[in-house]
This record gives sequence, C-alpha cells and structure tokens, in this order.
Amino acid sequence: EIETKIQYVFKNKAYLIAAFTHPSNYANRITDCYERLEFLGDALLDFLVTRHVFVNYNQNVTPGKVTDIRQDLSNNGRLAYILVACDLHKKILHNSTDLFSQISSYAGDEDLFPNDQSTDEYLSKDLDQWADSTAPKALADVFEALVGAIFLDSVKRKPNPLHIFSYNSDQSIIHPNLNPIRSFSEHGGKLIKESIDKGGDTQIAVCIVQMPNGSLFEGRGVNKKLAKAHACRQAMKQHQHNENMFQQTG
Repeated sequence: EIETKIQYVFKNKAYLIAAFTHPSNYANRITDCYERLEFLGDALLDFLVTRHVFVNYNQNVTPGKVTDIRQDLSNNGRLAYILVACDLHKKILHNSTDLFSQISSYAGDEDLFPNDQSTDEYLSKDLDQWADSTAPKALADVFEALVGAIFLDSVKRKPNPLHIFSYNSDQSIIHPNLNPIRSFSEHGGKLIKESIDKGGDTQIAVCIVQMPNGSLFEGRGVNKKLAKAHACRQAMKQHQHNENMFQQTG
C-alpha cells in the first residue's frame, strides 16, 4: 500500500521497513530505526530542491530566495502534512502512547484534514499551517527517512525522490511561505510578552506580539517557540489581508 501511494516499488523491502520504524519500536529486530535514513533524506531533500530550482528557475531566483524556497519546501510542518495527507502516518511502527496521542490529535484536525476531501485535494492547497506547524516531528522524520530509503534502494535505477512532493513546488518557488517570526521581524514587529498558562493538566505557552500600527496578536503553543510562531503568523496574516484590501481599493 505504501509503494502504491508513493509510486515506487522497493527491491529491498528492509529499507522501507526501516523508514517507518520509530526508535520506540523494539519489536522490529530485522532493521534499524529510521534515524540514519532520516539524516540522509534531509540532505537529499536540500540538494534536490536546490537543483530543481536552479535548473528550472535559474533566471529568476537569487541564492537568498533559494534559501527561503528550500526552507519552505522541506520544513517539518510541510513534510508532516504530506505524510498525513497520503494516509501514511498510520504505517509508522512505534510503541509510544505519547506519539500516538500527538499523531492522532494532528491527523484528526478537521481544519487541516476535512473528512470530505481527498488526498489530491489536501495536496493541492497552499497552507500557511505548513510553516512551523505543531505536527509531531516524527512525521517529518519518517518522510525524510522514506526519501533516504528510496535513494539507497535505487542507486542503479536512479528515480528522482522529488516526485513525492512535486505536487505544488511551483507555488512555493514563486511565493515561498517565509518563516513567520522572520517575516514579522522584517516588518517591524516586536515581542510584548511571553508567559506560561498553567491552567488544567497541561502547560501552554502564550506569546503576545505587536505590529508597528499598535495591533496586538496572541499565540499559543506547547512551547514558547511555537507560541511565538503562532502569534507572528496571526500578525502577518492580518498584515497581508490589510495589504490586499488596500490594493483592491487603491
């Protein structure tokens, strides 16, 4: 089923098993976990994205923009989203109740994955949630491991692992989703307050930021980094909305 989804058939199935084996899964004594493949896949994605951009867009893209594109196309939030959109998160071999809870919560978010939409519809979206999302890192790790596994299995056949997420690369190359904290800073925003909300059984980080016009935005997350990213993303959404309204009325 995995091979059908990714349109690639492994000669050595051990690579495929390893790519989906989380470090917590001690029952798998046949292969290692995905960590080594993840390391390889991460490097491959950087190379493949950079090569794709320079080969197809070398007249229009500066090295600085290539960095933005590469961060957008291979950030953990995007890779995690693709894995769940393709329904491959259910194939991860693990023995962690925490990870199961995190993946179930993320994959069950109907704002990200409406029940009435297909995989193709999921993958056709341009979602700003891809950047700095709250997706469990293990999902992106498995995606990167899968790319590494395809590479090692295909040394002689040489397929291009980029096809796994080539569905919407043009949109990111033309308008990459920049890191919201960086964009917020570049637009003159400033941090107002960071705190921890200890209500209930879990602690939630809270961040308040302010745009130059005085508008305040609040973000929440499981840690301060994600809370700040959430607040900055809200601020930049409003900024972009205001700009669009100004252009329409101008």
